[in-house]
Amino acid sequence: MIAEKDERKRNILWRTTMAISSVLIIVIAAFFIIKLFTDNPMEGKWAYEDSDLIIHVKSNGTAVIQWPEQFDSAEVSVLMKYDVNKDEKTFSLHRDELAMKEAMENLEGDLTEETLDSAMKSLEGSYDYNIEQSHLTLTEREYGEQMVFVKK
Repeated sequence: MIAEKDERKRNILWRTTMAISSVLIIVIAAFFIIKLFTDNPMEGKWAYEDSDLIIHVKSNGTAVIQWPEQFDSAEVSVLMKYDVNKDEKTFSLHRDELAMKEAMENLEGDLTEETLDSAMKSLEGSYDYNIEQSHLTLTEREYGEQMVFVKK
């Protein structure tokens, strides 16, 4: 053992060890507390239970909406902007016109602009959200329709 017979050195080592441990515990606790209050609960990939719709919510205020097999000819992916209010538990999706134009230019097969536009309009709006374990429930604020997603 270190400093077996020197009580003074053992005391110094013990105090140093305790000080470092205490600082480390405080730093780790502060990290988790800050993360708890600043983290986005919606962040991640969510798959809709009733269809193949996937919403990938990113941390930068954008969400990628995908329909892998919805349309016959191709996988469709469109970027939308979102806002999350954690106090009121609301999630709002907004259309990004630039991303919409880009998606329209990349249409393949029999997918039309009208079809894609109507799909985007059906998702655009404000929702109340509820997250329980790996399930996300979005309730439309105006009509009360619910969509249940599972975290991927």
